[in-house]
Amino acid sequence: MVDIEFMQLNAIHPSDFVYGLRNDFWLLLFVKTPALFHLSTGDMVTPPNCAVLYPPKAFAFYQAHEGEYINDYVRFYTDESFVYDENIPLETPILLRSPSSMAWLFELLSMENYFKFTYSQQSISMIMRMMFLKIKESLSDNTMTEQQRALIDLRYEIQLHPYYPWTVSSMANRLHVSAGYLQNIYKKQFGVSCMQDVVDKRIDLAKTHLINTDFTSLKIAGICGYQNVEHFCRQFKAVTGMSPLAFRKLHLDAKKEGSEG
Repeated sequence: MVDIEFMQLNAIHPSDFVYGLRNDFWLLLFVKTPALFHLSTGDMVTPPNCAVLYPPKAFAFYQAHEGEYINDYVRFYTDESFVYDENIPLETPILLRSPSSMAWLFELLSMENYFKFTYSQQSISMIMRMMFLKIKESLSDNTMTEQQRALIDLRYEIQLHPYYPWTVSSMANRLHVSAGYLQNIYKKQFGVSCMQDVVDKRIDLAKTHLINTDFTSLKIAGICGYQNVEHFCRQFKAVTGMSPLAFRKLHLDAKKEGSEG
């Protein structure tokens, strides 16, 4: 079980921020800005997007570095075995392979902790297990370049938010490279062009709404990031081989047959 004592997202502190306390709970940080950590092995300046895990009774001592300090954090008590995994070094900043996934997991954790749904306790443990897996994943791939990390982060953002007004130029600006170079390295890394990736994820989102809602094609087109329904229908058919209405009918008929059987 994981018992959350307190957590906060995007906690912003001024450039003179210093934290130095010995607590009786576990503390997991997701540090989003450069920071200075005072460790038993010496001082360490860390880049943005690091995770740090402090066990109970440890002295957590860190501060802002050259500007404001921003982090997500959760203070918790637990008896879960995955938290005690010896493969995750304690009191050690770890550069995350996919910071967007960690941010998303913190958001999910905050929602479960706030609303206290029926199965929130189980969900909280599962989400935190995912966080720890992401940290282990980052530790296991020390050979990954910053550019590869940025590409993975970009693709994760596309998967989470396919409805954004993505363009090759906007993606290239995000990685500080030219549009042509981005298209080349994205295709080489993932085997699909960046814009085709956007289309595929939008169509996946559309399928979910077609199967699970009674929204019109016009409404679904807007939800999925399309400016007009005609363009949405053309792309949907190009990917699936059928129109949105035909896709919905196919799944409704299959569901009906299943319920009758």
